[in-house]
Amino acid sequence: MLERYFVRLRPWQWFLLSVVAGFVLLWLLPDGLFLSSPTGDLAQMASWRAFASDSMRAGHFPLWNPYAYAGQPFLGDFQSAELYPLNVIFLFMPLARAMNFSFLLHLLILGWGVGYWATRRGCHPWAAALAGLAMALSGPVFPRLYAGHLANVCTMAWAPWTLVALETAWRGPLLRPLLLASAAVALQIFAGHPQYVFYVAIAAGLHAIVQTVVDPAVRWRAVPVVMAAYLGGAILAAAQLAPGFAAAAESVRQGPLDYNFARMFSLPPENLLTGLAPGFFGGLSGHAYWGRWYLWEALPYMGVAGVALAALAALDRERGRHTRCDIMVAVLLLVLALGDYTPLLHFLYDYAPGFDRFRSPAKFLFPLSLFGALAIAMGADALIRGRFGPKFYSLLLLVGGTIAVGGGVCLWLQPARVAGLMAYLQHSPDSYLRVGLVADTAFLREAGLQAGHSLALGGTLLATTGLALLLARWHKVWRWVPLGLLPLELVCFARANLATATMADLTPPLVRQFVGEHPGDYRVLNPVDGDESYFLGVSDLWGNDPTVLNRYAEFIAFLQGADPNQASQYATFHALPPALALVRFGVDFVPNQNQPGAFHLIYATQLQPRAQLVSNYQVLSGRDAIFTALIKDDFNPAKIVYLESEPTPRPQSDGLTGKVKVSDITSDSLTIEADAPSCTLLLITDLYSRDWRARALDGSVQTHYDVLPADYIVRAIPLAAGHHHLVVEYAPPSFRLGGRISGMAWLAWITGLAWTWKRHSS
Repeated sequence: MLERYFVRLRPWQWFLLSVVAGFVLLWLLPDGLFLSSPTGDLAQMASWRAFASDSMRAGHFPLWNPYAYAGQPFLGDFQSAELYPLNVIFLFMPLARAMNFSFLLHLLILGWGVGYWATRRGCHPWAAALAGLAMALSGPVFPRLYAGHLANVCTMAWAPWTLVALETAWRGPLLRPLLLASAAVALQIFAGHPQYVFYVAIAAGLHAIVQTVVDPAVRWRAVPVVMAAYLGGAILAAAQLAPGFAAAAESVRQGPLDYNFARMFSLPPENLLTGLAPGFFGGLSGHAYWGRWYLWEALPYMGVAGVALAALAALDRERGRHTRCDIMVAVLLLVLALGDYTPLLHFLYDYAPGFDRFRSPAKFLFPLSLFGALAIAMGADALIRGRFGPKFYSLLLLVGGTIAVGGGVCLWLQPARVAGLMAYLQHSPDSYLRVGLVADTAFLREAGLQAGHSLALGGTLLATTGLALLLARWHKVWRWVPLGLLPLELVCFARANLATATMADLTPPLVRQFVGEHPGDYRVLNPVDGDESYFLGVSDLWGNDPTVLNRYAEFIAFLQGADPNQASQYATFHALPPALALVRFGVDFVPNQNQPGAFHLIYATQLQPRAQLVSNYQVLSGRDAIFTALIKDDFNPAKIVYLESEPTPRPQSDGLTGKVKVSDITSDSLTIEADAPSCTLLLITDLYSRDWRARALDGSVQTHYDVLPADYIVRAIPLAAGHHHLVVEYAPPSFRLGGRISGMAWLAWITGLAWTWKRHSS
């Protein structure tokens, strides 16, 4: 009866169970505690969610983020996820509780999705539930909580629902599962992490190709169904895609990434060892990680017993064929995850669309783990139904586990044996390990002991699984040992990689105190974490996101002595030239190396107003000519503006001055009244984007206004003589166009789904 109930559950019922379970977990959590580390990207996700929800509660839908990078597109940045339906919880819950609930809810949706997929494959409900747990608590997923990667987890959650709908569409009735697959793709796009959308699409395509080769029944349906589902999902999500692509066209990601940047966070081959010993190279909590890149990017762990169950499924005589196809897809994804450590990435970077737009190939571990979870479900199903695989496999697990235990014991006895490997990794350009730690005997000893402990524990679990499979041939009760070990080790892994933070951890007290005591219309530079600026109530010169405007990134790179052509979302500030007055730079907080939590303050030499009238201008040809002019000793933004084309009307340098008043400032607009005695330029010290518009209001002498790039990065509006009343607003036409497309598409989707349900019920 229970098995029939689980298999017959509809997707909406699985979703409802997820919501109920999430609410139960929610009320068990403290109100002001984040389930993430303050050292990751929690500040960015928390501040963006707070900014969006606070704005919406005030009746405003923000399209521009004035708090990071001196201003950047907000809706156009996918990770803002403003259109994602489940983010409605941020409107009604305290921030920390909403963040935690969103993390847990999406882990449940992800786990339920894998479980539902497994039951569709005919697995026992408890085997399916075990696979769902393995997926939610796996290395590619759960450490994202530690890192504060909320958009990652939200996007991951809908991947199994996409894949199961695609499978259903190419094996049975077409329309309804195709509609559901398109909706799941759209939800992934709205959830905020396009790289996972792209990588899951690659996985779906590989899965379809493999099925096309091995299964004649789907030969002419699998690949077209995948293409149709992703096209439908893109149309449904046009309201996000259109402004997202428009913003990307002005950002540092407007063109292909440099290969050295795109190759970052490839899966190091030695990290495959963490599939057996997840703590071999250290952890997120406890002993510091000493492997390459970041641990949450390079951890292919799904439980030692999980790996054993997946291999058992591949050897199963009754149903091993399906699992071998899944493992074939997983192996292909593993090759992609290895990235630059194989020659394939460079080939794909040069010739395959999309591979030159993202970094972190190791993220292919996530779709790999989806197919790995299915294999785990198949293996658990075989055990539950009394199929234990060939005897040699049990012996192989027992011997392999014993060898691993022996290796762990050796490291216990001689922990300094890891010194050679640590030195090799430290000299790699992919290592973030602090120079000199290899010579630190205390760190080396702790690292060796940790590696030995993790290896010995993994070996023990592997050997125990092999022994249990052998004993199960004598008495079937032993089959439950691997099935019980897997959730136990997964929960222990999750507990060991969980951290907490409070709001106080996100905003340095001294910075918060200074900003509170010095209100004003200026920007700060907080090199510790510019993403927290919304909580401080002040705009920051920098941040950590790829949607930084390319013009501004080039400007900062030039001022810091770097090549503007290589500008990216990263910058090291070691100079504060007067040209920063263009963006109202006020104060720099320099961390005090001798006193943690303390700062040295460096003040700007001059502070410009948000808007002023400037009559003198010069048209310069090209970025480099403007940059050269901006760093001259006599440059004063209040005296001259450098333009890229002739303004209309043309300013008159007659020495007359006027008045400017700025009011009704929101994230996306500001209202300006100006009295110009002659033709002049209205200089606004906010960043220029082509989607900023100026609109005349009642009483304005001018009916049309042009917003021009001034000094390459800020805005200038040519004014005729007289009184002006105008609003300057960020109004991307891509959002209006995308919204219309999405609205019509969702109407068609609802109509099609209702028709299929009516047809099915009649």
